[in-house]
Amino acid sequence: MMRRTLLLFGFLLAFSNSLLNLSADDKAALSGAEIVAKHLAAVGGKEALMKFKSRIALGTVKKESEPEAKMAIMSEAPNRLSAMYIFPNYTWQQTYDGSKAMFRPQLKGAASVFQEKYLSMLSSGTMFNGIALYNLLTQGESDTLKFEAKGSKKVKGRPAYVVIVKRGKDDSLRLYFDSETFMWVRTDYGRVTLTQNMKTFSNDVSAKDDQLTIDFYLETWDFKEVDGVKLPFKFEEVATAPILTQKSQGTIIGTITQYQHNEMIDPKMFQ
Repeated sequence: MMRRTLLLFGFLLAFSNSLLNLSADDKAALSGAEIVAKHLAAVGGKEALMKFKSRIALGTVKKESEPEAKMAIMSEAPNRLSAMYIFPNYTWQQTYDGSKAMFRPQLKGAASVFQEKYLSMLSSGTMFNGIALYNLLTQGESDTLKFEAKGSKKVKGRPAYVVIVKRGKDDSLRLYFDSETFMWVRTDYGRVTLTQNMKTFSNDVSAKDDQLTIDFYLETWDFKEVDGVKLPFKFEEVATAPILTQKSQGTIIGTITQYQHNEMIDPKMFQ
């Protein structure tokens, strides 16, 4: 009797493990398009997202040891975006007017290679991970746009699905979606390596063979419901000198205090 009980227990344990493995395999088998679809559903649904014609995110940004500065991220459907960080000595503006990207103040000399990366990020339709309305994900897959699942990776200690955005030969965009909530928590934009004399770029750089490599990314967290959709209230954006003055590379932390939808935005904000 005891042996039959042990055999039955072993069978049930094996069956239970197989179900767990099946569940894990099913989750791992999600395609890139399925992950994106689950993300859109988790934030409120594509229909809810499409009802917004404009979005303004207001708050503050913090860089290095400077005091917090006011910021606004403004977007207008289908593809206009402008982010303004009002620092004490200048305003950093990142803008996409629907056809071309703009960056002020201009980065000159050795730093101009980083400006090109920012312009590419602004044109991608992924900048700010859903804070802006210019959102490539709502377009869905097409002959020229594919989403490819690429396993998982931890973001801030939590597992996240990795999805590569494939447009032609460019596959540098990697998006990360929390594997439990399906929130869009990170975008990788690839890296830039500067190999010239670093003293022309920043006084504090000491790199082997005068080489500096920067991985560009943007992370978002602290999601809350606003007007029927979930939006992030914190973000982290990679920045470089001369935007930063105390080091050659680092991040800017943004805190959003309020969102406004379907408000009129002065067209000059996108110029």
